[in-house]
Amino acid sequence: MSKSIGFVQKRHNDIWLILSCVIAAVGIYGIVQVFLHGQEASYGVSREVPWGILIIGYSYFVGITLGTAVVGALAHVFKIEAFNIMSKKVALVSLSSLIAAFFIIFWDLGGPFKLQVLRLVVYFTEFKITSPIWWLVVLYASELPFLALEVYFLLSKKANSAFFASLIGSVLGLIAYGTMALVFDSNGSRVLWHTSSFALFFIISAIAGGFAVVLLMIFLNKSTKKYENGINALSKSLFFFLSFMLIIDFWNIVINAYTSDTELGATMKLFVGDGVLAHNFYYYEVLIGMVIPIILLVLGRFKSGFLGALAGILVLIGLFFARFDAIVGGQLLSRPSNEVGLIQHSYTVSTTELSLFICSLGIVGVVYFLGARFFNLQEEARHE
Repeated sequence: MSKSIGFVQKRHNDIWLILSCVIAAVGIYGIVQVFLHGQEASYGVSREVPWGILIIGYSYFVGITLGTAVVGALAHVFKIEAFNIMSKKVALVSLSSLIAAFFIIFWDLGGPFKLQVLRLVVYFTEFKITSPIWWLVVLYASELPFLALEVYFLLSKKANSAFFASLIGSVLGLIAYGTMALVFDSNGSRVLWHTSSFALFFIISAIAGGFAVVLLMIFLNKSTKKYENGINALSKSLFFFLSFMLIIDFWNIVINAYTSDTELGATMKLFVGDGVLAHNFYYYEVLIGMVIPIILLVLGRFKSGFLGALAGILVLIGLFFARFDAIVGGQLLSRPSNEVGLIQHSYTVSTTELSLFICSLGIVGVVYFLGARFFNLQEEARHE
């Protein structure tokens, strides 16, 4: 019986792996376009809006890396048994997401492989400690081996080593993601990125994304009965972080109402009324990404695996649009040096950028399901 179950699981894994390869293959179009026409002609970014969906994708994937790493750290470091759920699979998702993030940032930088390696070496060796981007590169490049080590130690059943790898990896990830927010904050011409809640929202929403991913994984692995306590703890944690995010967005709207005659108020108008990002903000970021998931979690009394997974999917969709709104919205209005007032710009995602982003989604699946194909990711029996 166990052999037949293992065969079915292997077959399902192979189907997902093939599907992931198909999704990743979409990126061939974008890669060819970049090689034939270059970035400037292929991407929808401009001098005024230099950071588009590729940077958004990078932020999105490293956010998932941070969120899932935090869930793993809560189990390994703080011995919270309810979060000790599918630890091998969760660690592999963290690693897969970070690899996808590196892929998409590679194409955003747009240089050949040797140039990118040289650039990485230069960033490490020049020690530009006053540069947030230098810290960002160093921290994420340092986090990758610790995530890989955590997966290795978990597979090797070396609990103590996995503990230290998880601790160091999650700390590096948390600092790195905060540093990413600092990269935006340090840009003096972008008013939106200077709000006090910007960095906080970035980090809180990333952690919420981690809880959402694990809830979805439990349901897809048909483990809702096995991990009832875990679902309860994850659902309540996700509810807390979503509520926190909703409060932050509420006060951003209040700020808009009371600062309508300022540059910040003008920027916030992008997200309300007939603003160019109002639909994204209200329907995708707030309604789909926060309000509906909160309702689903409450309706399921924080115990429903299905409703928890559905809430997780919606949170992940909303999280992408939250990143889009924050990063693109921060660039649509800028204050040129030595001038008064704001200038409005526009950004439209190109098919090349979209294909590379879709490819990165496939890469997450390819790396994860390859790991599942060749390694034993089944957890030992636990009592919750």
